[in-house]
Amino acid sequence: MKRSIGKQIVLLFSITLILTILASAALGFSSAYSAELEQNRTVGRSAAYITSDILNTIGLDLIMDPQNDLAYDMARMQLRTVCQSLSLTYLYVYTVDADEVRHYVVTVASDDVLDETVREGLGLGAVSREPLHEQERVALAGGESDSRFLLNNRFGRTSVWTTPYFSPSGKLAALIGADVSVEVSNDAIMKQFLVRVLPVSAFLIAAFLFLYFLLHRRLIRPLHTVAARMEQFDPSTENEPLSIRSQDEIQQIADAFEKMSGDIRRYIRNIETITAQRQYERAQLDVARRIQYGMVPASFHDCRDGVDVSGLMRPAKEVGGDFYDCFLRPDGQYCALIADVSGKGVAGALFMALTKNLVRERIMHCEDPAEALNSVNDDLCAQNPEGMFVTLFAMLIDPQTGAVRCANAGHNPPVLLKRGAAAYMKPKPGIALGLFPDADIETETLTLAPGEGVLLYTDGVTEAVSTEKTFYGTERLLKLTETLGRTDSRAAVTAVEESVDAFFAGCEQFDDITVVAAYYTGADERTALALTLDAFEPVKQKILSECEGSANAKKIVLACEEAFVNIVRYANATEADYRVMREGELLTVELRDNGTRFDPFSETLKDDDEFLSMDEGGLGIRFIRDLTANAGWSYVDGRNVLTLVFRIR
Repeated sequence: MKRSIGKQIVLLFSITLILTILASAALGFSSAYSAELEQNRTVGRSAAYITSDILNTIGLDLIMDPQNDLAYDMARMQLRTVCQSLSLTYLYVYTVDADEVRHYVVTVASDDVLDETVREGLGLGAVSREPLHEQERVALAGGESDSRFLLNNRFGRTSVWTTPYFSPSGKLAALIGADVSVEVSNDAIMKQFLVRVLPVSAFLIAAFLFLYFLLHRRLIRPLHTVAARMEQFDPSTENEPLSIRSQDEIQQIADAFEKMSGDIRRYIRNIETITAQRQYERAQLDVARRIQYGMVPASFHDCRDGVDVSGLMRPAKEVGGDFYDCFLRPDGQYCALIADVSGKGVAGALFMALTKNLVRERIMHCEDPAEALNSVNDDLCAQNPEGMFVTLFAMLIDPQTGAVRCANAGHNPPVLLKRGAAAYMKPKPGIALGLFPDADIETETLTLAPGEGVLLYTDGVTEAVSTEKTFYGTERLLKLTETLGRTDSRAAVTAVEESVDAFFAGCEQFDDITVVAAYYTGADERTALALTLDAFEPVKQKILSECEGSANAKKIVLACEEAFVNIVRYANATEADYRVMREGELLTVELRDNGTRFDPFSETLKDDDEFLSMDEGGLGIRFIRDLTANAGWSYVDGRNVLTLVFRIR
């Protein structure tokens, strides 16, 4: 390289930069800053000395006496005179207690408006719990600090000089703060700085104009050529090399650009390869997720003699996390369980599948749920190289008696759904499965009355986050369950899902949401019905006896009779039964038949359809819908189950 633009620029600007920037700007600013700082220090000390004399003259105890307004006003008047004469922004006296809380005695300001503000906000009795600054600690130790600290609050930005005040007896009694406006100090510094810098700046402008014309041809024009090539750069095409032969830094830039162009083209090719690989991996992960959730249904409902169980799981984006399982054991006990795996991704999915299969197999063959979970824990600890774990709650419900046996392996406490109330169960927390051998999980028991149930959930419910960055929380869940009352399990899990969705509306779901509701409906109290229109009479008498002369009794009988007539005429059934249950002011009538599978509530009836399908029960369905407080249909064990809920009053 024969010539160097860098050396030429350094040669042209060295004298100007050294004389102006170093000598004028740096030294000038430093001198102005030091002078202003020393001036402020002197003012702060002077204010402290004068304030000490005022406090000694009037007496700090008299000033701090809330009953002595005369002493307080005299002190404020004299201190404000000092504050104005020394051009301070604020001048104040305060004490600091053992808890490092400031207690203001008197505060004044030079400005009339600010003085009224601090008189109210920082007057006698006002406190501040902001952490003490180092200079204040030095003053509390009895020393005089030669440094300041900056304060920025609702009263403005100020430089604070803190000095200890010693009573006539020599005891440290208070601190004196003298505040100087940062803006005023900066203005003073800037004025002195400009006086030194402006002449030199004018010289620099003239020198720059001269050098600009000199360097334009040698530097700027070639740079424009390189810049134009950069703007037109297309990584998919090859370009002709730049025709720059200046033998200086400009040519270095051109050569670097040519090298960079080649690197970018190679990098894009690599990115395309990596992107294809990631798409393949994402597809594999999606397959794993579909396989995983093929093992756990998104929704589940089982209504059989004695129990009504529903579950749902809505996964987040990642694979792994929650699962639930509901099944009937050979001995007639019904099992409902819920779990949350620690890991995510493919590892979490595999661990979930292993745990789910182990738990189902052990609970199927173990009389005691704790025994089953302890056995699963031992197996997981023996084959868990990644150190993963799972929290799990399992319970067995006796459909005949409502007796429940449950075991908890570190999972969230369930909600006990009592009649008209709800409360969190308090099972022994236990240890998550897979962490330590010999978990010693214990079985606990309780008994459910008909209509009572248990709600299981994972932390994807209680830890859902709203747009305000707050958690859904256990209290919100408890309040929701208290509103459920006596309801079916599907309504319970749907209510939880809808409540959580409404809570974090507008936010991304970060964790799986899994809920299981299990109700004990009581031992089978159904009565067989002949499939003739006259067979409805015992149902009618049962309804009337439960309604106790209510004005709604006739409407309830009409709606139920219409439902029974539809079964007799259109269901093609050979068997039917019923049961009538009352809870408070609600009457539930359940009709079952083994006829053709048909959901009467699956479609919305239009006005024209009512009359066109009168002979097929369409008008009766509309009549039933209008009279019931709640109505539902399910198909269980080859039977249509129609549940009608009425308000008695």
